[in-house]
This record gives sequence, C-alpha cells and structure tokens, in this order.
Amino acid sequence: MMLNMNPEGIIDLITGVVILITAMVTYTSPKTKKIISLFYIRLGIISMGIFIICEAVSSLLLIESLSVVSIFFVILSTIFIIMGVNYTLKESYMSLGLLIAIAASSLLIYLAFQPGVVKIVNSNNYMTVRWQGLFSLIGDGLVLYLIGYVFYWGIKTWLNAPFLIKKEATFFFSGIIIFCPITSIFYILIYVNGLMLLIADVSLIIGLIIFIIATEREPKLLYILPFKIHRIIVKDRQGFPLFDHDWSESKITEKIFTGFINAVQLMSEEVMNIGGLLDINLQKGILLVHESDNLIVGLVSSKSSKLLRNSVVKFTRDFESKFKIQLENSIYDMDKYETASELIEKYFSNFPLHVISSRKQPLLLSCKYMKQVGEFDNKLKEMFPDEKEYENIRKELQKTPIGIFPAFLSLYDDLKDEIDKIEDSKDTKVDQLDLKN
Repeated sequence: MMLNMNPEGIIDLITGVVILITAMVTYTSPKTKKIISLFYIRLGIISMGIFIICEAVSSLLLIESLSVVSIFFVILSTIFIIMGVNYTLKESYMSLGLLIAIAASSLLIYLAFQPGVVKIVNSNNYMTVRWQGLFSLIGDGLVLYLIGYVFYWGIKTWLNAPFLIKKEATFFFSGIIIFCPITSIFYILIYVNGLMLLIADVSLIIGLIIFIIATEREPKLLYILPFKIHRIIVKDRQGFPLFDHDWSESKITEKIFTGFINAVQLMSEEVMNIGGLLDINLQKGILLVHESDNLIVGLVSSKSSKLLRNSVVKFTRDFESKFKIQLENSIYDMDKYETASELIEKYFSNFPLHVISSRKQPLLLSCKYMKQVGEFDNKLKEMFPDEKEYENIRKELQKTPIGIFPAFLSLYDDLKDEIDKIEDSKDTKVDQLDLKN
C-alpha cells in the first residue's frame, strides 16, 4: 500500500484532528458538561471529525472501502446534531426534520453496499477517492441538509436572545454563519478549484471554534428557545412570603403572587399532600407548585419542562436545608432569606434574564433600595432647589447601587466644606485689604 501524497488528504487530516481535539477539550468545562443538548451536539462534532479523517486516509492511501465507511459517520453526525438542536428548540429529540434525516440515511446505508459508489479519480492533477452517482448526491445532500438545519437554529437563537446576552448571541451567530453558509460555498467551489478545500476547512474550523467558545462562555444561549421562566416565589406553610426572584419584568407583587399560590394550595390540598409537583395551566404559561415539609415553592414558566421540574425540587430541598434555623423559628423577614440567590445561581443559572429589553430602558432598583433615596428627599431638595434639577438627580441616584447615595451625600458635604473654607479665606483677605487701605 503506497502513500498517495496530495493536498486534499493532508488538509483533511489536519482538519479532522483539530475538530476532534476541540470537541474533546469541551468535555472538561464544568459549566456545560451536563447540558443534554450540547452532549449530543458534541457527539455529532466528534463524528464529523472522524468522517473527515476517514476521507483523508482514504485519499492518502487510495482505499475505496474506507470512503464508503465514512458515510456512516456522516449519518451519525447528522442525527446527533439534529437531536441536540431539537432539544434546544423544544426540549424533545424527535421532529419531522430528524425523520427526514433518518429516511435519507437509510437510503444511504442501502446504497453503500452497492458496487461502484466510490471510485479513484484524477482531480486537479492528483489521485483521490470520490463518491459517485446517487450515493454522492444523497451524501452531499445530507450534509447540506444538516448545515441548513443548524443555520435555522442559529437564526432563531439570535433573534430570540434577550438583551442581556445579545452580544454573546451575535458572537454565537457569527460562528454559525462561518460554519454553515460560508463553509458550504467553499466546499462547492472545490469542484472548480481543489485549492478551495484549504479555505473551506479553515472556515469550518474557525466557525466551529467560535460556536464552542460562545456556548462555553454563555450556556444560556442553549436555553433561549424551549421555554422562558418568569418568576419563582417561596413561602412557608402559613402563607408568608420568604423569597422572590424575577427573570422577566412583572407587575405582580409578592403578596398577590403568594395569595394565588395559597388559593391553589387550598383548592388542591389532597393533591399537594401526596407530594410531588403540581402543574397548573395558565393562559400564557404554566405554574409549577412544589410542596415540602416547611415550604411551598411556585414557579411561573412559559411551559412545563422536565429540567425545570427537577430544578424546582432541588432548589426547594436546598432552601430548606440552608435556612433550617430560620424556618424552625418562624422568621418571616424576607431580608433573612436574601442569600437564597446563591441557590438561584446554582439551579437556574442557565436560564437567561428578560428584565432588560433595550439599552434605553431605565435601570431602576427595587423598592427597598429606592427607599434609601426617599429618606433623604429633604436633603436633596435643599441641595437642588430647582425642581427639574432635583427630579433629574433623584432619578439618576435611583439607578445607582445601594450605598452610593450616602457616599454622594458625604462627598457633597466635604465639597461644601471646602467651598465654605475657600469663601471664608477670600472674605478674610478682602477684610485685610480693606484695613490696609
């Protein structure tokens, strides 16, 4: 068996190895290691890398059978990636798109066992292995179908990304653009000029690396489409609210939300007493209610989800454990449960916030922080007699983190003292000059 050195085989071999290394490295990231959709997408990327390596070796050694075997890795790559994309789109593996891919794959497997589907040909003054006829048409078609599927997912993710992660979504979508349409164009141009393979493979690697970096840096990109969570509230068994957290802007107060959950509890007492989760369909979403020994936790989402249900159960369990002393002593002060935000980060960190919708939106703090400015209203009016100026300053101070306002007053007093000293010094000098004259 002689080595058939050619640029196509060498470039493909390097590309396949880089893809495999890149995919393997992502398994070490703790932030995305357990994300189900990304798990299948990684398998698809690994299959893609193996496919390209098989094609490279078949070209370098002129092994026709290896080129036939490579089609099975194309099939695996397509099915795994579509399953992963489906899971991000609707938290389900099955779709019409997957069935179409399976049907085309079945035909490819049948054709793979037919004679003459692969031949050694002369291309651009070097010998290589090429798929032939219907086998080539369907095989290339399956690859283009996968590219279109991923590109559709990229568009939907970018369009639906909330403002807070729009920058990351744009970076993510740029990788999809390079990985899908741009790479496809260069691969088609290979039939015109074989040197286009180098550009196509480089484009493929760049797009893939951008995609992986974007998802590793911001896993929330994989949770934009299947559902949107709005709010979670925790109350004790007597109905007192203990903790509240918003993912999207809501005009419902804690008392109203808690009262609704209390009413639900009374209407479904027999159901709740046997434990587990209760799903209540709303007009534009669903309310998940989970009851434990000391707590009732309610979460409003656009729809139900196995992932959300598991997160609510684990959040409730850890909340009880973390605040065991407070719950045993019937402490109702919500300030004592503020550190439950750590549990939000632990179990709901992958879900994006929708509180801010544009760059122009005023960023006002919650009421309990705004009270701090309210307590010093008289001081502010004294500092800024002009009504319009006073309102502008007050609004700006409401946007600042807690603790800034007292510092602002302290700085104002210090500067005022400095100005008074300067004025006193000027008056003293004027008086001295008057005496001399």
